[in-house]
Amino acid sequence: MAQVVARMTLSIPALDARARLRCRALTAVTGWLDARLPRSGALRTLVQVAIGLLVTLVGAALLFPYPAQRLRYDDIESTRLLDRHGRLIYEQRGSTGVFMQPVGLDDIAESVVLATLSSEDAGFYYHPGVDPIGVGRALWLDLRGGRFAYGGSTLTQQLAKRLDPQPRDLLGKAREAWDALRLELALGKRELLAQYLNRVSYGRLAVGIEAASWRYYGKPASQLSLDEGALLAVLPRAPSYYDPQRHPERALARRAHVLSRMAERGWITRNEADRAAAAPLSFAAPASERRAPHVVDLVAVRSLVQEGNPAQRLTIDLDLQEALERRVRLHLAEVERFGATQAGVVVIENATGDVLAMVGSRRYGEREVAGSVNVTTSLRTPGSTLKPFVYALAIADGAHPSSLVRDVPTHFKGYQPRNPDSVFRGALPLREALGSSLNVPAVRTAAVVGPDRIARLLNDAGLQSVDPGGRYGLSIALGGVSVPLVELASAYATLARGGLAMPYRLLAEPSLPRGYRVLSAETAFLVTDALADPTARRREFGMETPLELPFAVAAKTGTSQGYCDNVTVGYTPEVTVAAWVGNFDGAPMRGLLAMQGAAPLWHEAMLRSMAGRTRRGFARPAGVIRADVCATTGLLADAGCPRRRSEYVAARHLEEGDLIGMLDGYRSAEGAAPRPSGVHIVAPPPDATFVIDPLLPPARQRIALRAETASADGSRLRWFVNGEPVGESAATQPVHWTLEPGRFRLRAEAIGEDVTFDEIEIEVKG
Repeated sequence: MAQVVARMTLSIPALDARARLRCRALTAVTGWLDARLPRSGALRTLVQVAIGLLVTLVGAALLFPYPAQRLRYDDIESTRLLDRHGRLIYEQRGSTGVFMQPVGLDDIAESVVLATLSSEDAGFYYHPGVDPIGVGRALWLDLRGGRFAYGGSTLTQQLAKRLDPQPRDLLGKAREAWDALRLELALGKRELLAQYLNRVSYGRLAVGIEAASWRYYGKPASQLSLDEGALLAVLPRAPSYYDPQRHPERALARRAHVLSRMAERGWITRNEADRAAAAPLSFAAPASERRAPHVVDLVAVRSLVQEGNPAQRLTIDLDLQEALERRVRLHLAEVERFGATQAGVVVIENATGDVLAMVGSRRYGEREVAGSVNVTTSLRTPGSTLKPFVYALAIADGAHPSSLVRDVPTHFKGYQPRNPDSVFRGALPLREALGSSLNVPAVRTAAVVGPDRIARLLNDAGLQSVDPGGRYGLSIALGGVSVPLVELASAYATLARGGLAMPYRLLAEPSLPRGYRVLSAETAFLVTDALADPTARRREFGMETPLELPFAVAAKTGTSQGYCDNVTVGYTPEVTVAAWVGNFDGAPMRGLLAMQGAAPLWHEAMLRSMAGRTRRGFARPAGVIRADVCATTGLLADAGCPRRRSEYVAARHLEEGDLIGMLDGYRSAEGAAPRPSGVHIVAPPPDATFVIDPLLPPARQRIALRAETASADGSRLRWFVNGEPVGESAATQPVHWTLEPGRFRLRAEAIGEDVTFDEIEIEVKG
């Protein structure tokens, strides 16, 4: 008989090394039996028949090996979304509707393996896939009971049943045994054990020990304790019957039995068994609930999960994410009296573009306020938060933070921007106009650099929703375009990187995205220095605001027209944080400005985002130097300058002689400056009050009416008082008007030009 097995082995040249080794072992066993059998008689015949059947089965199994494709996991395993530290965010069930995460045997705690063998198949390492004694015992019990209630299945047979279910009859059992034999020849014992532990059901829609470990205990199978591993080993026998939450007494009794058997076999000590049996049941919260739900939705909508990757690591930091989710709810409770019902926060790591946190609403799934909407990806009005990019273009052309910009009444063919307080402040430094978020200087600067150029910069910096070829008006400087909060944060991160733009990302990938330069490092620094200057905000907001933090930070607020949107965005060298407060349906809030609405939320989010990080200041590029500039002209101070200030300027603009002192009327980088087409009354000031002196003759009580025009060739002006013409002059010359008691509306029109005028009101007391 041994010669038959040997010839059979040689006749199958396709056998792998493992199969040949097992055939040689079978040859040795049959040879040993053959030598010890009687030379004749019924016993010899019976044993030879049994050996023949065994050899036939082995030969058939070698000729018809187990299909390798059935042993693959990739078509049934679930997909896990992990945070940047490997913690589970969400698990999406696989194609079979269950949670399944295959792992190697080395990634499973030894206690689980030993408990499983003790519970299901203590002789696993000694049988060829079928246990004759176990089968005989099961057949005897089945015959006594008159039905197939006992299978006597080995662990390998249970695996075969999981891989290819068979009917519970004699033929089905035979097929199951046949598959078990083929599995034993195809895989080693460790591989068989790993396949079993990865495929058996543990209840709670968990298939495999790793999925079960996460769903019951919230941790990987490698970290299971003895009592936890023994309890999970109980479940495959009858997951519903031994469900530890519905039937804890059954689960505990069976666990104690398994632990006792392990001690009897010497696999653990009796003390270890007793301690594990006495351990109370304790389970983690169900992992099916999505954490960072808005992020999970976005990943699904954008199909970001890589095909064939069952464990996708995201950029989200769960600790930061969940802390900000709580902070959003607390903050809304503080501002709800203003009619604010929703808020959102996004945090980006500047060096990588990684989104560390994305809170899209106060509570996901809250129907009455559309909580499933993600405001960080929704189009919202950004208010004044686009102003830094307007001034960035002027700085790129040669301006600096102390360049002067005029805050005076301004008309642009029917468009008349106003400051929130309707006060005009005359000429002031760029850093103050930006820090105090004045509207008129921003629009006047936008008219110089051009809306088209602003749109291109915004798009390049990260605001993909802004059409670089769109026909935008000057209102783009005041947020007259809708953008998502996450894109706004990405654009500000470009400033934080010194003008280097890169896309934000949600997938944690080893390679960094490639950045591209949209602003020079000098320009980005000069804008940052103005945004980080608390004294620049003093004129409008005072010294103590939520934008002040115990470390260097650049920030800007924005309130949309009608108080519909509050936005605050700011950055350190490490992170950029953007916060929004408002209502998803666009309902206005009751006078809530961003400094009181979004800024406090941003403040807390920035503190939390910077926790544990090294705090650094903004590094000054080599191309930026300190220079004395004249406060009255914005140019380099000379001997005749009455007031000087030390200011950062770009060295190249000094060297090339194109430093800009006054932003009105300079030649932009794209040609002649598109100056405002309006007329601007510069004297008298708006809302001025004059008093008539009764001792002086009327002819000596006149005031000079002066105005500026945008036309470089010098327009002629016509003046009106309460609608009545009072005189004409060249734009460079004044018109004098005699005072009389009352309130008067003064109007200056450019003769022959399209809708170019300005109006102010004054009062004269008699």
